[in-house]
Amino acid sequence: MKLYLYFREATRSLLSSLQRTFLALLGISIGIASVIAMVSIGEIVKEEALRQFQELGTDFLVISNIADETKTGTGIIPLKSTVSIPRACPSLREFAPYAVTFSTVICSGKSWGSSVLGVTGNFHAVNKLTIDKGRPLSEIDQEMKNCVIGERIAEQMRQIGISNMIGSKLLIFDHLFTIVGVVKQASENSLRPQEINDGVMIPYLTLKRITGNDQVTGIVGRLKKKVDVSAAVAQIQGIFDQIVKERKPYIQTASELIGQMNKQINLLTLFLGIVGCIALVVGGVGVMNVMLVSVAERRREIGIRRALGARRRDIQGQFIVEAFLLCLFGGLAGIALGIGGAYGISRFQQWHFFISQTPILLGFGVSAMVGLFFGFYPAWQASKLRPIEALRAN
Repeated sequence: MKLYLYFREATRSLLSSLQRTFLALLGISIGIASVIAMVSIGEIVKEEALRQFQELGTDFLVISNIADETKTGTGIIPLKSTVSIPRACPSLREFAPYAVTFSTVICSGKSWGSSVLGVTGNFHAVNKLTIDKGRPLSEIDQEMKNCVIGERIAEQMRQIGISNMIGSKLLIFDHLFTIVGVVKQASENSLRPQEINDGVMIPYLTLKRITGNDQVTGIVGRLKKKVDVSAAVAQIQGIFDQIVKERKPYIQTASELIGQMNKQINLLTLFLGIVGCIALVVGGVGVMNVMLVSVAERRREIGIRRALGARRRDIQGQFIVEAFLLCLFGGLAGIALGIGGAYGISRFQQWHFFISQTPILLGFGVSAMVGLFFGFYPAWQASKLRPIEALRAN
């Protein structure tokens, strides 16, 4: 029996019992959709996380105080001690110390609680911040009462009717500061200081003079190209051991976090894929059950075919092709459902949506394999029927 005849007879059989075909398609479609959606979402989450770090740069690092309750609120090093860091660590291309404190910010009679960052002149450049309006703070501003505000403070000012913030005055620590710039909303990740979007940045030396505190809360920096990250971290750790032995800094690098994130996302994708495969197996078992019911209902048809000269392999081939087509159509529907589900979740989370070839090829390949695997047993059962016994079936 030629292959196209198998497909013709299989199509005729599927169309003759639409309800049974629909139920079988539903099971396999849900299984394929689960695999497609979960694998796609895993890839999208990975790409979204990597995009945030790539925007910041893989050469970025941050040095902060160790997570220790006994040292809450303390700095990691005096500002004057940071001068020796570039000489002692040649792997470091540039760095920017900063300090974080808290103050009430008053503007036009309205007040808000806000983080206040004391920053050096190169803080904006090291963090790759984009200025939405005005200009960033520079070395010229050190010891001056100028400030740059984050998006949250800008929104608070818009709510009280101030649309042009540049030149406006803020009362911070009972001192009047002039706004010279507004920072565009920066992507949030675990390396960049979280206070950038929510707070006010003022010159470091101005903050030191007002508060009398010389302690640096953290240091952001960038490594030179093609340096050994582990060696650079060890180098920086050695510097701090010499300067402040009683405090151990916590050093994080972008490349280290990207590596950890890749491992976690790969594990998540694997887990989601396993869950999808379980759903797929359930769908495959459903296809097999439908095919077994089909064999039982068509015993008389099988008996007539065998009596007219059809061979066992002809009967077996027809049912295998029928299961294959069933799963292939279910796979097409599942791919569409899976892509739609991944798109909906991406839109809801405001992620950049994309679909790679991997889940689509996986959907086609797996659906075909499921059809062949779960269709073999019903086809084998059909081919085993003896013509006389099959013709006696009611």
